[in-house]
Amino acid sequence: MADQSVSTTTLSNLFKIKYGKKSFAVFNTSTPLWSRVKKNHGEFKGKTSGLTINAVLGFTGSVGAAVIPEANVFTDVNAVLTRKKQYARMLLDREAMVASEGKDAAFEQVTKYQVKKCVESFMRNMERQLFAIENGMIFQGDGTTNVTGNGSTGTPYLVIGLASNWVDGFVEVGDSIQVAGETTILRISNVVRSTRQVALVGTSAALAAAAGGPSATSAKFYIQGINAAAATPTSGNDITSILQVCKATSSTLYGVSVGERFQSQQINAASAGITTDLINQLVTQVEQFAGESPDILVTSYKQYRKLQDLLGDKLRYMDVTNREKMFRKAEFNMQGIQWNTTSGVIPVVTSKMCPDDHFFALNTDNISLFTSEAPKWFDEDGTVLLRTGFTSGSTTSDSYEARYGLYGELFVHPQAQGVLYGLA
Repeated sequence: MADQSVSTTTLSNLFKIKYGKKSFAVFNTSTPLWSRVKKNHGEFKGKTSGLTINAVLGFTGSVGAAVIPEANVFTDVNAVLTRKKQYARMLLDREAMVASEGKDAAFEQVTKYQVKKCVESFMRNMERQLFAIENGMIFQGDGTTNVTGNGSTGTPYLVIGLASNWVDGFVEVGDSIQVAGETTILRISNVVRSTRQVALVGTSAALAAAAGGPSATSAKFYIQGINAAAATPTSGNDITSILQVCKATSSTLYGVSVGERFQSQQINAASAGITTDLINQLVTQVEQFAGESPDILVTSYKQYRKLQDLLGDKLRYMDVTNREKMFRKAEFNMQGIQWNTTSGVIPVVTSKMCPDDHFFALNTDNISLFTSEAPKWFDEDGTVLLRTGFTSGSTTSDSYEARYGLYGELFVHPQAQGVLYGLA
């Protein structure tokens, strides 16, 4: 008779006990910005794929003198949110888990690092989406440097990224990406960040043609799973980007026309260096036109270092408190530069996904993640651990796989936000 102590059910239950709450903590505390974003879990329940919420566009009630004023209509509009699918997937060696005999310490020893890095990678991708320049795009070829290589492990394709939309944090070794217009997968095997050179292993008709020329490519590369088979994959599955909301000047956001009361404050630095005056201008403009102050300032590491140098001995740091009370303990605290506003002090924090030339003034009371349920390890099949037929070369892996994810969308009310861009 099979030893029930190491059954899939036993291992799955142990997995959920060990990592359910820990994974949720990582989701809520992975970065200062994510710790401040409001989470509304369960809001998509009972919906097909859309959720309609009220977006207030101004004040209500008329005012006047001498005579009773004519009343106006409360100004709000319906913002439509479309649910997006977000996933992470990892493989766990079955032999090692069975050998643990379902014992806590042994099981944790063979799984904890992989689980931790899987959830961190999930949150890395979620953070990337907050600052996505284009839905799902990782980088774009510079269009001037010839492509070399043949896509093999020993001689990968070498592509130079375009400087104007390059973000270091977007391009990660090991990630799988796709060329726009193609369905084949390319794996990033190396990145030379000083020159923006990306090494890619896999099959691509576009890169093969460019390398055979030889010629350059201006192709865009998208995260795996985005609708890369389309020539312009605008129907990707990224959540709405804070960056795109803050820089919108026309068209619509969530089905609402961009314009007065539904547009962010935008300052083009035109290649000027960061100054306290520019930051104060951005913060006060948001407060002036939104009626409330930003509660967090977010920028790149490049601008953060410049700000540290600029402030010199006036530099002060402060804790970034988590929006969720259960994560306000000392172990979850993060630090940011203290910045004074008319409404009190707020932190300046970094994000590795923020473009180098951007600086954001955000009011996170007006940034909300709406989901069908809280992010979790999927267990609807009765187990977190699924036997997989994953194949590496000609060898089938003796593995379980586990999947983590959520279904949801981010709502960013643009009026309460601001962006400073084009910084040197």
